[in-house]
Amino acid sequence: MTVTRLESKVKAFFLSLAQTFKMLKMSQVLLIFCLAGATNALYKQWIPDTNYENKTNWDKGDVPCGSDRVQFSSQRKVSVFVETTHAVQEMMLPVDGEIILNSGAGFYVLSGQDPGCGAGVRTKFKDFESLRWFNPALWQAAATLNDLQDGHFLFSVHEESVPCQQDDVIFKVLSSFRVDTSSSQTTIPVKSVSVLGKVFDSRSEFSEYLSSGSGQFQFHGSSAVTVGNPGCQDPTGCDCGNSVHHEHICSAITCGSLSCKKPLLPVGHCCEVCGAIVTVHYTDGFKLQNFRERIRHLFLSLPQYESIQLGMSKVVKPQRLMGIIPFGSSPEIQVVILDGETGKLSQALAQDILKDIKSHGSKLGITGADIQTTSEPESSVGTVVGAVFGTLLVITLIVIVVALIRKGVVQMPPMPPMPPMPSMPSLPSMPSLSLFRRNTNVSDLNGATDHGFDNPIFDKPDMLPDMPNLYGTDSISMTQTGVHFVNPAYDENEIDFTV
Repeated sequence: MTVTRLESKVKAFFLSLAQTFKMLKMSQVLLIFCLAGATNALYKQWIPDTNYENKTNWDKGDVPCGSDRVQFSSQRKVSVFVETTHAVQEMMLPVDGEIILNSGAGFYVLSGQDPGCGAGVRTKFKDFESLRWFNPALWQAAATLNDLQDGHFLFSVHEESVPCQQDDVIFKVLSSFRVDTSSSQTTIPVKSVSVLGKVFDSRSEFSEYLSSGSGQFQFHGSSAVTVGNPGCQDPTGCDCGNSVHHEHICSAITCGSLSCKKPLLPVGHCCEVCGAIVTVHYTDGFKLQNFRERIRHLFLSLPQYESIQLGMSKVVKPQRLMGIIPFGSSPEIQVVILDGETGKLSQALAQDILKDIKSHGSKLGITGADIQTTSEPESSVGTVVGAVFGTLLVITLIVIVVALIRKGVVQMPPMPPMPPMPSMPSLPSMPSLSLFRRNTNVSDLNGATDHGFDNPIFDKPDMLPDMPNLYGTDSISMTQTGVHFVNPAYDENEIDFTV
């Protein structure tokens, strides 16, 4: 039996027993974080790992045993954490990578077959290059470290499932990882990062770690993770800050089909959902963490709501007049409730929350709340009032515009010229209506006659061109009051118009 060895760059970290105990001394760390629990930051934990003992990291779906031949991809960078001792037949290592050995961990080669392993197989460590920081499915969120350890995870919209700028990022204590941090931004700010039990909250210290061998194997991509960002000091909550990464986050999400009547799209989410959304309006006395704990204690602990997913966060919604004209934005508390079905159970919980707000909202710093559901068509007093107000506003605008036009303040644009009509056969000339106008007696009108504008060929006989026989004497008559045409069809003896 031979052992195959490749020239490789393997960096082994033998952690001493004292270092291991130091890493496992979580009670002190828990105390520190519990004292800092007054802020509204969450703890976001990275789910995947590159641990040797994780059977999902192997293509055969099981941890290699003493009869197996182990292979790591030679052209991939990898950081592997080994917690215990393992027997192998042979191991092919990567060209550039590291193996982090826990205290007492290591490898040895068997001289024969492992009785409990069988004939043995060649098993390959999986590739982790495609695991992205901005994939919401790869993170778990909790309000406290105790909840994180006990598995009491929080549901969040997609943008907030990824670490927010005021969150603490945690990579599991006894594990290693590899994550792609590429994004449209040069940096990814967070409050702190915990790697192998060490908490980095100093920008310079963590930058030094990123430039180390372990840091380069664990973090790769175009964007640099930075720590030291201030935590959320606002009791009403803080905006996550991941809206700038919305498209990048949603590119990792595949939306499924829905069965509800009217799906909803929560702020910060990539997909429409079946459920309910409660929008909470608040004052300065509101405390987001207290309200979150109240909902959890009063409702989510009930048996009928054990299947509910509830996410609560502060969002900034744009305000629009009549749903069209933007005129600013306002912060609100968005409570997203999902039941995984048509949304009827979510609607029931939303109504219970609304009743609690009506009864105790003033004590909690809440001024009001609105509900959107998917199980019924949207119908609310606010919608009807908004429609009536919009109609009245449109009518008022029309009346104002018409009044301004009539007063001459606003002028209508000139109409474009009409296209020429096709030529028509000539028709017999008709007498002008002006021929029916008889001589006007100035004295009858109690003043001078208004002749309008001057016409060089009308009303001023002395300005007519001196062209003989231009007009016949039978058709034109000149009097002291002006010039008029004689209507051959008019008989002045039959009808007499009197002014």
